[in-house]
Formats: sequence, structure tokens, C-alpha cells
Amino acid sequence: MSLLDKVLSRQPSRTEFAQKIIRAFREAGIEQVEPSESEFSLKLGGGSTVFLSNVYANYCRVKRSLRETVISEFVTAAASIPALPVIPSDFAMVKPSLMPVLRDAASFSIESLMNRKNGRGAAPSVPPFGGGDLVTVDPGMGELTKPLAGGLVVGLAYDTEHTITSIDRDHFEEWGVSLEEAFKTAKDNLWEKTDPGRFAGEGGVYSGEWHDSYDSSRMLLTEVIYRLSVDGDPVAFVPNRDQLWVTGTNNLAGLTALLKAGAESHFKQGHPLSPDLYVLLDGTWKLYVPEDQSLRDLLLPLKRQRDAIDYSQQQGLLNDIHKLEEIDIFVASYKIFEREDGSSYSACIWSNGIDSSLPQAENIAFLVDLEGKDHFVVPWDAAVSVVGSLLEQEPGLMPIRYRVRQFPNAEQLIELRKFAV
Repeated sequence: MSLLDKVLSRQPSRTEFAQKIIRAFREAGIEQVEPSESEFSLKLGGGSTVFLSNVYANYCRVKRSLRETVISEFVTAAASIPALPVIPSDFAMVKPSLMPVLRDAASFSIESLMNRKNGRGAAPSVPPFGGGDLVTVDPGMGELTKPLAGGLVVGLAYDTEHTITSIDRDHFEEWGVSLEEAFKTAKDNLWEKTDPGRFAGEGGVYSGEWHDSYDSSRMLLTEVIYRLSVDGDPVAFVPNRDQLWVTGTNNLAGLTALLKAGAESHFKQGHPLSPDLYVLLDGTWKLYVPEDQSLRDLLLPLKRQRDAIDYSQQQGLLNDIHKLEEIDIFVASYKIFEREDGSSYSACIWSNGIDSSLPQAENIAFLVDLEGKDHFVVPWDAAVSVVGSLLEQEPGLMPIRYRVRQFPNAEQLIELRKFAV
């Protein structure tokens, strides 16, 4: 590739991309376009809001010659978005179109912060993870969910030819049925749309080939998963809404292939879901962290990069909210640093004398004295063993943040320095 090609194919920043989309809307005759940097969205004159994360991912992924086509198709589709369908109040009428959708909990929390910023209610608690009873959460829109496994939740959607609309609490209460019945109906409908033969496999690695926006949702169909011939317990990877990969815990080559493809699948395609792996044990999905160090070395950068994206968006929204609500809290950044040997790590800064909100990183940099350049870095777990009582988890935030109202005292600093890296 020539130097000129490299320059011309450079990925634009999010701000630069938003400006490209705004110009395209105005060329299409839509003059009123209001950007929101923290939400990475545009509010159009008619009152609708379009979010740019997915189209931005698609734009960066395709060849340079196709990029203008991506923008053109997006603007054309956004300008002609049909009105959201009216969801029937009669459960018998809605039943055939009820579907389960997988979401990550961070998206609910961030959506809640967006609504709080825009005056549509405060941020609620994020649903618990792991197995458990059905629960409801209200991320500003009252969506109904139940937990699946570490960071993944299942919601309900009303599926029509052109739209997939989330079911909220108000719609559900009109039906007069139990949550269990609603989720069972959605799962049964997914079964009706699922041909088990659409799992393509080679080398003990299988990928879903349904291409109907519900590929990831088929994690719920554990009977189908158990039919696959894998080496060990089934392990699933759902990098985005439209992909479901399955291999076995003993298939090192298969797991390696999944994780190596993860950056492309999760970060450069639309509708990102999870960079994690999940293992199916006794019919229940659980978060899976491989014992093999080579796999951990592939998995950790994916998780680190995803956390950086979520924390950045969360930080921007919190700063906006604190400014509007006149709250004086320093929202610390989640940063990724590279060592001299090429390895990376994440860290946040805990500053002396500042009421702060800390992201959960791999390390904490304690800034004792800025002018005296007195600072040191401690691994997160080691720091918590000394000053865990000073960390107060903030409710309703995902990814997790901790409020720290006071800095470690002299004795605690002495102890922390013993763990400095």
C-alpha cells in the first residue's frame, strides 16, 4: 500500500465522522441536525435520534471505495425510518412476533445515563449477573430483562418486517401475563425460526448461519448447542448481535481462532455485544476465563479495549450530568498504557484531595503530590486489600465505578508502596 493510500484510507475520528454524516443529511435536505458527542448520536429536526456507533464501525471496516456508499445508504435509511409499530395490548396478538434479544448490561446503563442527562429519569440499578430469577430493570425506557451470564442479559422485542422494538414495562403490564410466560413465548418463537442445520462447522468450531438479527440469541437454545460435536464443554462467543460461535473447552486451536477473530468481529462490525467467552455447564451459561495463558493473552486485550470504549462514553455522560446537576466529582479516566516490552495494561488515577469516581482497572496510580511528582502504581487487587474500605461502588453503573471521597492515610500509603510495580 502506498503512502497516499494509507493517508486516504485513514479512519476518521468519531467527531470527524459525525461531521461527514451531518453534511450528508444537509445535502439530502435535512437541515436541522444536532450532534451529541457523548452519545455519539444526531438529533434530527423531526425529533428522531440516530445513533452512529454501528454505521461508524461499518464505515471503518469497508474498503475506501465503498465508504461513501455506507454513508449514503445510512442517510437514506435514516431519513425514511418508519414510525415505530404500535405494540398490541392483547397478548394473543403480540405472541407470534415476540422474540428474545441478547444485550450487554453496559448498554442499559449507558442508555440510562443518556436518559438522565436528557431529563427522562435517573439511572437505575443494572440487573444482576449469572443465573437467577427473572428481573425487571428500568433503563429510562422500562425495558424488561433477565440475566444470562456475566454481563449478558436477555430482553424482549416485538419483531416486524422493518423494525425490532424493545418491550417495556408499560406494554407488558397491559398483557396480564407473567414474565415467565412472556419469555417462554419468545423462546418458543425463536425455536420456530431455528433450523439446527444452519450451524456450520469445521475443526470443531461452529458458527451460526441464520443471518436474521437473532444469531446471538440462539445461545438460549442450549439443546441445539449440546447437539454440536465439540471437544469438552461447549464455549460460546457472541462478539455482536449477528454472530454466534461455539467450540469446546479442550479445543485450543478453536478457542484461539475465535479470539483472534474477536477484534474484527466485535470492534469493526455493527451491534457489538460481548468480547467475553461463555461456557455451558449443566445447562447454564457461565463466564469463562481459560486457564491456558496463551488464550488469556488473547482475551484480555479484547476486554481491555471494550472497557476503554464503555468507560469513555460513560465518563462523557457523567461529566455532562454532573455539570447539569452541579455535582462536583472528578470522573477518572480508564487508560491503556504500553510497557517497554510491548505488553499493555489498564490504569486509573486516584488523586490526593479530590473526591473522585474511579473505573475498575488493572492498576491504580496513586498521585500523592503532583508538584513533588510523588506517585506510584499498585495492582488493583493489592490496592483493594489495603484500602478497600475507601471504595464505595456506585449504584446503577456498568461498567463498574467506585466513589472515593478520601485519600489513603499515611499508614495505608506505606503499606500500598510495598505493592508498587
